[in-house]
Amino acid sequence: MTTTIRFLLIVLLSIVLACGSVPAQAQAPLPNSLAAVGDSLTRAVGSGQRYFADNTANSWATGGNPEINSLALRLATRNPALGGNVYNIARFGARMSDLRAQISTVNAVGAEYVTVLAGGNDACALSEAAMTPVETFRQQFSAAMAHLAEGSPQARVLVLSIPDPIQLWALYRDNANAVAIWNLFDVCQAALERPRSDAPEDVARRERVRQRVIDYNRQLAEVCAQYPRCRYDGGAVFNSTLDLADISPFDYFHLSARGQARLAQTARAA
Repeated sequence: MTTTIRFLLIVLLSIVLACGSVPAQAQAPLPNSLAAVGDSLTRAVGSGQRYFADNTANSWATGGNPEINSLALRLATRNPALGGNVYNIARFGARMSDLRAQISTVNAVGAEYVTVLAGGNDACALSEAAMTPVETFRQQFSAAMAHLAEGSPQARVLVLSIPDPIQLWALYRDNANAVAIWNLFDVCQAALERPRSDAPEDVARRERVRQRVIDYNRQLAEVCAQYPRCRYDGGAVFNSTLDLADISPFDYFHLSARGQARLAQTARAA
């Protein structure tokens, strides 16, 4: 073997050994606290045995029910320090305009990981006319995210897309009990008014409501992308397929315990 070839082999071997000794890129440390903001979906309303009642033990984000396997439970198994540092700040009926105030609480508790599932009530208004304009929605979300970045600059954020309300309509439009509850409590009338009607104006209204949710989700994605520590689910929640067992049999609107478990699974995979 010539001196030149021997030298080249030694160089190549050195490179291989050096590459093999480089440690894998360190993963981000697990958070020691978690806060969830948003609306009744995160409060797990309807997942228990009462109409329109909170049941936060079943929350996809913060719940302690092992059958749900929430984000908080999953993180706590890997980092026991998370422990009691879990805060469900979401509120029943909250709209995007309420998010900044919720973020103030996040900043006060110093949460290191924040989940956001908000905006469903901006589309599920009492009428189509009462839905939040897209530009207003974006401004409100932008203000909330800026407030979070200022008050908790190291927090990691998971933003979930808004579910598709027309899936709910398709599942239950012919269910007499569901229709009675929707009408009695004025549930998401922008989408669910006259649920059995196939009149062109009602079909068009539902399509506009669905498009509004799509437009909202685009704002969530674009604003989140402005922050390096924010991750959007890529539309995973919106695109999730629901079945009857995922919906509360008490209000035919919120998620059942099974639906909360599926939402937790979707969030973990996002």
